[in-house]
Amino acid sequence: MNDEKEPTTAPMSEGQQLPENNGSENNSAQTPVNDFTKDPAVMSYIEQQVKEGIKKALQGTPPKANTADTTEQEKKSFDKMTYRERLNLFKTNPQVYNKLAKGVK
Repeated sequence: MNDEKEPTTAPMSEGQQLPENNGSENNSAQTPVNDFTKDPAVMSYIEQQVKEGIKKALQGTPPKANTADTTEQEKKSFDKMTYRERLNLFKTNPQVYNKLAKGVK
């Protein structure tokens, strides 16, 4: 028994050409696309969906902040700094420099 279905159309022979498209058929490649941005109802709907999406995304609990004590790591990094790096830190951020130089938590 052969369970394969027979093709509904005969295969094209060599030299046979496809029929020309005269535009009478509905061909999506030739159908003009509507500019939906000019329709106020569509734009209103899109804006409503965006607002609802933003509202939904902002629901829930915010992520927890990093509460780990980084002073210890900063102090180790400060100890490894060269004189020029420490001088640059002192000029750009004297509060951090003083905190790390004194080792104050």
